Amino acid sequence: MLFINPQWQGSGLTNEIEFGAKALQQFFKNEKIKFIPLSPSPLDTVDNIKCYQPILEQMEAFRSILSNLDKIATLGGDCGVDIIPVSYLNKKYKGSLGILWIDAHADIHTPESSPSKNFHGMPIRTLLGEGNENILELLFSTLRHEQFCYLGLRDVDEAEEKFIETHNIERHDECKFEVLQNFIKVFENSYIHLDLDVLDQSEFKHTGFPTDNGFKIEEDVSLIDRIKEYTNVVGICVTESRATTQEEIEPIPDILDHLKI
Repeated sequence: MLFINPQWQGSGLTNEIEFGAKALQQFFKNEKIKFIPLSPSPLDTVDNIKCYQPILEQMEAFRSILSNLDKIATLGGDCGVDIIPVSYLNKKYKGSLGILWIDAHADIHTPESSPSKNFHGMPIRTLLGEGNENILELLFSTLRHEQFCYLGLRDVDEAEEKFIETHNIERHDECKFEVLQNFIKVFENSYIHLDLDVLDQSEFKHTGFPTDNGFKIEEDVSLIDRIKEYTNVVGICVTESRATTQEEIEPIPDILDHLKI
């Protein structure tokens, strides 16, 4: 099942990500798709989370339609859209789920530690069971630190670095399957989070926070191919595209094709 969740409120107060997600749906005309509706609620900051109310309501909407699924693919939207499907799949597979977080950013702030107060910087910490109580109540389950493995981190805040180091969360800079083998073999199932800002901006710059020294598109596609070959991928999410024209989208169809699981 493919879900299109154009949630943008977690990335700030401008909705380019909404149009980015909707522009990419053209690649899935023959797929069975469900859309997560956007909330019209005010964009107020509550408990150190910008746009709190619409984010909460969109999570409730996503949660309400998940049942009897073995695999979930999601096209975002900001990185907060991973929270509901990851917590659902973790419950379904009884904690035997390794999360491959392919992202230039760590997304592991609490509302209190986040400088921006944007929710897309908080999904992993939320999945670990920390954060806003009303949001935590929507989770199907929480995860353990050892279930996460980062690839491609290169823009990490000091508080995040300290947390990652303290809890010994695995991380790798290389876009190579070989560095993941020990992590993958611990779990029966895998989930792939792919924020397009992990790509080098010379190849794809249409994200909120494009960065240099990122992964090449060809490398990234090859990596996901290998992951799917060697482990049971039960979930995948692609997030944070702001591309809206055919020319802007042109570099990434091979990545989007992996959403067909």
